[in-house]
Amino acid sequence: MKGTLLLINALYFLFGATMYMGTMWVLRFFLYPTWRTLTPENVDAHFGIPTTQATRFFTIVVPLMFVSGIVLVWSEWGGWYVALSAVCLAGILVLTWVGQGLIIPVNKKIRGGEFDGPAGLTPLLLRWMRLNDIRFVGATITWAAIVWYIVAKGDLLGAFE
Repeated sequence: MKGTLLLINALYFLFGATMYMGTMWVLRFFLYPTWRTLTPENVDAHFGIPTTQATRFFTIVVPLMFVSGIVLVWSEWGGWYVALSAVCLAGILVLTWVGQGLIIPVNKKIRGGEFDGPAGLTPLLLRWMRLNDIRFVGATITWAAIVWYIVAKGDLLGAFE
């Protein structure tokens, strides 16, 4: 039973890391190019609504990832898998710090219209994109760590016994 719970825990972290990385990759490769042309008139539909929805989703997923990451580190303490577990936990901590501490304030300015026309919107969007480039790299590393962890365990259910 303990092995099954640890497997479910690792798979939950994989789910969250995959969603996070996927969101960052979609932003970087598909949405950034279109956001360079946003205007005060269309910014809410193409930026405000998606960022609000993403924030709501990750507000539920990420706290459980913290718990999951702690369980990963705790369950692997004393073995080499703890290094991969620690990268997972550190990754979600850094991603959250960048998101909550640096990106959310920019989101609020953009969604609140706290800029002076297109000339004020463009620098905010570019800052937002540069900050999310940090999360792009961090989410990719976090995802790679949890995938490496799960693959290295081998026999998934048996490995968590």
